[in-house]
Amino acid sequence: MPDAGAAVSDSTDAQPSSSSWKITVTIAAIMVLLALLGVGLATTSARVARDYWVSLVPIYGALCAFTAWRRSQSGGQLLAVRQVLHWLGIAGAVALDFYVRGPGETQVAAGLDALMLLALGCYLAGIHLEWPFVLVGLLLTLTLVVVAKADQYLWLLFLIGLAAIAVLIAIRRMRGGARAPTAG
Repeated sequence: MPDAGAAVSDSTDAQPSSSSWKITVTIAAIMVLLALLGVGLATTSARVARDYWVSLVPIYGALCAFTAWRRSQSGGQLLAVRQVLHWLGIAGAVALDFYVRGPGETQVAAGLDALMLLALGCYLAGIHLEWPFVLVGLLLTLTLVVVAKADQYLWLLFLIGLAAIAVLIAIRRMRGGARAPTAG
């Protein structure tokens, strides 16, 4: 008869080992680096950025499923299956968004939606799997806000740039006009 004090623990409640923790942090760091690459792409091409954010869904899903699989080796594979289902749901939401939008919709909005769903997926994976993924989700959310709002103010940056050029030209003319021509 089993000891009454011994409880069957759910693998989701088990504390990760030191090596497991290092792997989780490494995976979270990889996710952050991939997100930073996406930020760079978002500033260069909306279509490439959209495709990139969409491609990150299965990559992030695989990274989280791997983390869950490593963590659940001592108590079954249920945690890994949950992560696979979680990320299939995120991928389905991204696909549904593209289907609903249709081919005539803007690529920028589709990319931002994909980024938002990716951020939500990471955040929820962090709640249910490992907390560092919450930080990745928050970083992706911040990235979404910066990318979305920066577009709205690009015209202002353009005007400031034009004003700076005008000021530089005016300064150059004033400095050039103040000099007396030298007589030879």
